[in-house]
Amino acid sequence: MPGIHLLFQSVLVYLPVSYPQYVASILAGNDFFRSSVAAAFPLFGRAFFHNLGIGPGSSLLAGLSIIMISALWGLMRYGARLRAMSKYAQ
Repeated sequence: MPGIHLLFQSVLVYLPVSYPQYVASILAGNDFFRSSVAAAFPLFGRAFFHNLGIGPGSSLLAGLSIIMISALWGLMRYGARLRAMSKYAQ
């Protein structure tokens, strides 16, 4: 799932650079979210692939990955505008 990996890595770099005063909270929140996803996936992963099958289940995850890549494009295109609207960004 390269799209999801790239999104997490990009957010992990983008947010601390944009909000250096809140780095500890940003990294803790990112870690909590990633750990929550990692803990929840085994709970539904087996049923997910059993009900959909390997091919359609993988295609669904690939589609989600492509959607996540479009979120990276949005950050690259509108990031400066988003930071300009924030009262916390430097």
